[in-house]
Amino acid sequence: MGYDPEFNPEPDDTSIFSRLSGKEFGIIVIIAIIGGFLAVQAMFGFPIKDIIRREITEENKVVLKDQQGTCVVMGSDQHPRGIPNCQYKIGDTLIVTYKQGTAPIEKYHLIR
Repeated sequence: MGYDPEFNPEPDDTSIFSRLSGKEFGIIVIIAIIGGFLAVQAMFGFPIKDIIRREITEENKVVLKDQQGTCVVMGSDQHPRGIPNCQYKIGDTLIVTYKQGTAPIEKYHLIR
């Protein structure tokens, strides 16, 4: 047994991924995808949480009515919301329902 200068006990393919099993590699890929998703959410202020919005129902007065018959009510969040083809007059009090942070009114009716 002599010394062989070309003998290399380590294989030439020494990348970190070549030493992982398929299961370990799959776990690393899943962790990387989840980490990437959370990083994108963090960069944009977690918009995924806005998918489920709270429904708000409140009393609002009609503050404006235009020529096309659209009534405008001012929500408690100080955002104007329009009701197309509205039969109500300025000053009428309505109960309106809308999703938090959105403009469209989902339901409305006059307080009797």
